[in-house]
Formats: sequence, structure tokens, C-alpha cells
Amino acid sequence: MVEQAKYAQANAEQKLKTANQTIDALVLENTQLKKSVNELKEIINNCRSSLITNRSSPVTSVLSSTEQQQPESSIRRIVREKLHKRSSSDLQQSLSSIDISTKMDTNVVDTVLLREFARWEEKPSIGCDSSACMHRVYSEDILPCLTFPNADLSSRILTAIEHNDVTMETCHMRTIDENMKVCSLMGDLCQCNYRIRLGENGEWYPISRLSRNRIASVCDFFTFIRHVQSGLVKSDTRNRYNKIIELRKQMAFARLGL
Repeated sequence: MVEQAKYAQANAEQKLKTANQTIDALVLENTQLKKSVNELKEIINNCRSSLITNRSSPVTSVLSSTEQQQPESSIRRIVREKLHKRSSSDLQQSLSSIDISTKMDTNVVDTVLLREFARWEEKPSIGCDSSACMHRVYSEDILPCLTFPNADLSSRILTAIEHNDVTMETCHMRTIDENMKVCSLMGDLCQCNYRIRLGENGEWYPISRLSRNRIASVCDFFTFIRHVQSGLVKSDTRNRYNKIIELRKQMAFARLGL
């Protein structure tokens, strides 16, 4: 009976983990969809404003006044040049074919990293040597983020994260002094408001906030990678790449205590 109960508990916890991962993926996808809708609304509103201006004055005066203004964005310029040729309904239909990414992507993209990520997506896998993309992330972000004075525990934590078998939680103590412990990773006496466990029946290790944030940033990266592997992230390659860059930035910030 005890073994059956343990098996049932383990099965329930595994289902809970899977459900939480699915929820995270759906929330992420919903956020991206809302952002795209807001961008579309902004473009349509700008086009409508330009159309009203064009109707309220002769075309010649509009063109002469715009020649004295500052250079417009590529999207506004295309719309202005076609206002006198198309009706408002035709204009709104043409907006669907405009590449919104030209407005959304303001950062310079490293084409080498983008190509490595695109090749990884063809056969997504977790592991330092599984692809050039993962090797780069491991060497530049994951390993530095999980480099602590306690090297043995650091290595075990990384292995547990790779196998999705790590648990972190907040320690609820009645007084501040009760949380003054030696951080299992840093080796310093400090406020250890968190603890970590490797495996289902492993030992609990007290850790500081800095250690917790560094581990959490790595866990967030692997969670997103697993969602991509499972096909839960429905956005295009560029948006997924942007999310990877954002997660790498968070690992760098956490490593620096920011």
C-alpha cells in the first residue's frame, strides 16, 4: 500500500509539472499575440489619421507640406504614397501584407546566432554538445551562471535541471535570525530565505537569494527550451529567437546580482 501511494504521489507530481509547463507556454503565447494585435491597431490608427488628413485638404497641399517634414518611417511613407490611389477599405486590406517585424525589431540581430538557433530548431535537443547553439549558451551563460564555490553541488544542480528534477521553495521562518545560515553554494553566512532539493527524496539545501535567482534564470531557460521541443510555442523562428536572447540576458543579469 505504501509503495502504491508513493507511486501515485510521484505520478500526480509529474502531471502537475507538465500542467504548469503547459500553462506557462500558453501564457507566453497569449502575451505575444496581444503584443502583435496592439501593433496592428497602432498601424491602422496611424493610417486612418493620414486618410482623414488627406480628405480634409487638397492632395497638392498635403504633398507640399509633407516635403518639409522630417523623414517618415517606411510604413508611413508607403501608406502616404498610396492614399490617393486606394479607398480606405483597400488600404486596410493592404495592411495585412505589411511586414510588422520591420517596426517591432529595433535591435541589431547577430546573424550567426540566429543561424545557429535556426539549425537547432530543426532538431531541438538539450545538452552542451548537442548543437552549436546549445554549446554557446552553455559556455557563455549557463555554466558561468551556475559556477559557485561549491563546485560539486553546482554540478549536481545542473544535472538535475537538465533532467527537470529540481525543486526550490521559500523558507517561512518566524524571525530573521532563523534564516541566518551558511549558503550551501556560496559558503557565506547570510539570509537564506530559500532552499533547493535535487530529486524527489533528496536533501534540502539552504541557499541565498542571489543563488536562488541564478538557478531560477537557468531553469527558466530550460523550461522554454522544453516547450519548444514539445511544440507548445507556436510563434515564428524570429520571435522564439528573441525570447532565447531575453532569457540569456536574464541569466547574465542574475549572475551579476541585478
